[in-house]
Amino acid sequence: MRLAPGTPLDLLLLTDERAEPDKVGRLAMAGGVAQLEWSEEVLATGHALSPLHYPLESGLHAARSREFGGLHGFLADSLPDAWGTLLLRRRLQRLGHRWEELNAVDRLALVGNRGRGALAFRPATLQAGEGAAGIDLDALANEAQRVLLGEEAELDALLARLGGGSGGARPKVHVAIAADGTLRAGDEGAGEGGAPAAAEWPEEWPEQWIVKFPALTDPADIGPVEEAYARMARAAGIAMAETRLIASAEGRGHFATRRFDRPGPGRRVHMVSLGGALEASPHMPSLDYDGFLRAVLTITRDVRQLEQAFRRMAFNVLAHNRDDHVRQHAFLMDERGEWHLAPAFDLTFSHGPGGEHYMAVMGEGRDVTFDHVKELGARHGIKRARIAEIVEEVSAAIVDWRGWAEAAGVEHSNTPIADALEARRKHFFGG
Repeated sequence: MRLAPGTPLDLLLLTDERAEPDKVGRLAMAGGVAQLEWSEEVLATGHALSPLHYPLESGLHAARSREFGGLHGFLADSLPDAWGTLLLRRRLQRLGHRWEELNAVDRLALVGNRGRGALAFRPATLQAGEGAAGIDLDALANEAQRVLLGEEAELDALLARLGGGSGGARPKVHVAIAADGTLRAGDEGAGEGGAPAAAEWPEEWPEQWIVKFPALTDPADIGPVEEAYARMARAAGIAMAETRLIASAEGRGHFATRRFDRPGPGRRVHMVSLGGALEASPHMPSLDYDGFLRAVLTITRDVRQLEQAFRRMAFNVLAHNRDDHVRQHAFLMDERGEWHLAPAFDLTFSHGPGGEHYMAVMGEGRDVTFDHVKELGARHGIKRARIAEIVEEVSAAIVDWRGWAEAAGVEHSNTPIADALEARRKHFFGG
């Protein structure tokens, strides 16, 4: 699974799965640090694939640190997080290889063209695995539990295909939902070596979705809880991708969200996380909301998106979503090379590290108040009347938690969320 010595990894941009991807650079490891060389083609476009670092200039660009295994931050986004890494480790072990023996560039080669966003890597050293016609989500959910317990799973290969590039810690799979509701592998449109032949294109390109399963410590109704949060966030003015609950044989349903990095038939959008853009670690509180808002304005140069980021901060504080680390926010690059804040994702009730937010508000990570929020908003030029309006809109949506929960099918016995949200609101406003 290792690249042959001296073999660089081609860096590609696959924005249309029906066409050959654009070669944008090549990558190799040297002394434990990745070296990037941009292609002449991307230099001519002037569209920087990293919004803050590694400008489009000729020559070698070494990764700025070893924080991401020696990779450049925006490239490290293509590597899987906890769940995807677990699946890849198991699959490699069955093939007689060890994840620990691979450097960061070798690991990108495993991803190939099946990662998040539009970045792809060639040569791809791991084939897709078995087909995935007639996907049974309930069976995959049960198998995911066995994987988390360290047990053998009959559908390991299929899980690895559908979730091996996943971010986050919760089990999940990437699937395509056809017009008739049938499920297929979410990567059928993309060939292993680039664009598939025209005859191999799907007759009707299905929608690309991510379906989540419970982790070992999650409540049985975690799917409805996240769906309730998504509906509540939209009511609060938060930009979200389409979500739904898919019926399950056991439990209250599987939470599914449409992939915003796959916006249309055969299309992909280049995406970089906040952590990848700033090269900040997602594993510890490495950035506060002040830094987040600064990054949004610097990258997008749009005060409307600054206000959207501020609104998300207010929502996370009042909705008790403390798992708000730097990989829970992202940016998308359009065809003109301009950057926009990606829709919000992974919004749900969470306690965070030690009961605190990953990203503090004016130095406070646990007991954030309206005064903290007003001070931060004023620091970024948001008028006090507008701050109050945004917070009121967010608060009004969250006050109706019980309504959102009931509509989404959250169990009536799940009252700790309601109690925690009420306590959070009272403390926030000083009531």
